[in-house]
Amino acid sequence: MSNNISFVIARMNVIAEKVSGDSPNIKNAMLRIAMMIIAKAKINVRRHRMVDTGRLINSLRWEFYRQGDTQGVYIGSFGVKYAAMNEYGGKVTERQRRAMFAALKNRAPRMSRPRVIIKSGSEWHWRPRPYLRPALKDSQKYIIETIREYLGK
Repeated sequence: MSNNISFVIARMNVIAEKVSGDSPNIKNAMLRIAMMIIAKAKINVRRHRMVDTGRLINSLRWEFYRQGDTQGVYIGSFGVKYAAMNEYGGKVTERQRRAMFAALKNRAPRMSRPRVIIKSGSEWHWRPRPYLRPALKDSQKYIIETIREYLGK
């Protein structure tokens, strides 16, 4: 894994005692699951109107990993620093707030933008707009069915 990963929302391990670690069934199941979650996450990004330059939506992908006999897939937004802020929200400094408003001011308005930065007392906060967690939650049934289908359980 590279150091430029901003965050990883879902880490799925598929361990099968009766199936060898190099089985194409395991990799196919993980690939189908990852594709489903990423597709739903992209829909959520569009639903929250977070598409401006396209960097966030294009950063959504998966990476296979292997640790010993365990194979898995990381699913998340890779290489975009503000991805975690959109997913979880967080505190915004005055300097960050001014920089964001200055950047938005120089852009031509394409559509109305949702209010993202809110003031709470004397602090500014980035409102969370989760897109990966709901995609993972909505895919739980599909994940279980896919694993059963590919592993024959």
